[in-house]
Amino acid sequence: MKRAAVLGTIVLGGVAVTGLMAQGLPPIEPIEQVSEDVYKIQGAGGNTVVFVRENDVVLIDTKLPGQGEGILEQVRSITDKPVTMVINTHSHPDHVGSNAWFRENHGVQVVAHANSAARMTAETEGPFPPNEVDTEFSTYRAIGEGEDKIELYYFGAGHTDGDAFVFFPDDRVLAAGDIYAWHMSPLIDPGSGGSMLALPTTVTAAYYSIPDAEQVIAGHGAVHTREEFLSWVTFNRGLVQIAEQTAQTGGTPEDALARLEGVPSFGQFLGDDLMPGLEYGGTPRGRAYINLMVAFEELRGEEPQLRMGIDPAEIPPRQ
Repeated sequence: MKRAAVLGTIVLGGVAVTGLMAQGLPPIEPIEQVSEDVYKIQGAGGNTVVFVRENDVVLIDTKLPGQGEGILEQVRSITDKPVTMVINTHSHPDHVGSNAWFRENHGVQVVAHANSAARMTAETEGPFPPNEVDTEFSTYRAIGEGEDKIELYYFGAGHTDGDAFVFFPDDRVLAAGDIYAWHMSPLIDPGSGGSMLALPTTVTAAYYSIPDAEQVIAGHGAVHTREEFLSWVTFNRGLVQIAEQTAQTGGTPEDALARLEGVPSFGQFLGDDLMPGLEYGGTPRGRAYINLMVAFEELRGEEPQLRMGIDPAEIPPRQ
């Protein structure tokens, strides 16, 4: 499957970009203050994080195409400072879609991890044109200083192979992107280098390497505490560990799901209801089952499949 088709499916379930409400996608919501200088704009794709510096504004992700004016309207409700930079957490078009609008109208500089930059700038077939990137980083990069300082981290593959963690030290806020979305096991995009087996190591490193992060902004959905983030890290570590143990004894993803559900503390990540604002991907329990299947494929040395969601009838009943 070509990359453009894969990403179109990821963002819109195979539906062309013709209007958010027609697709059932939530529109841009009013800007929400997270800390003194950090804000979140939800809807119309991934969360856009707004960091107000002394003289300008930095945006983390720019949602779907056509959302630049809506994002700027929300920014203007809190400050008149110019938007000068966009940092992208990864390459999917529900996070980079309005980069071009900010470049054309505001001359912003775009920053991304090197793996994401390679995908963002590549010529592809499909509805999403390439995005220019001005600055790449590999494992760590600091931007600015003092109260304006931003720290960029890369710890390895997960949702994709270019997932950047963006930390605002003075505010003690971490923007995690889609490796951590809706406080449930994440979508794994193998076509963009994503890996379920790699994810636990990646997110564990993020937790321990950024100990001052008191709040974590998910790529979609809400803002979470450090304790909530750790509980999610622990769940994904448990999911992969149970997948490995079950595969070693000849079991199946269905067997692994039953074992996962036997851990009481994991129940919060195995619900049957859609998360608020969830545009795709099904329920937390469905996503966990999908990621068990992905983990088994990786363990067997097979090419893991992109699975956006799953028919509820195909999810094993609770035991």
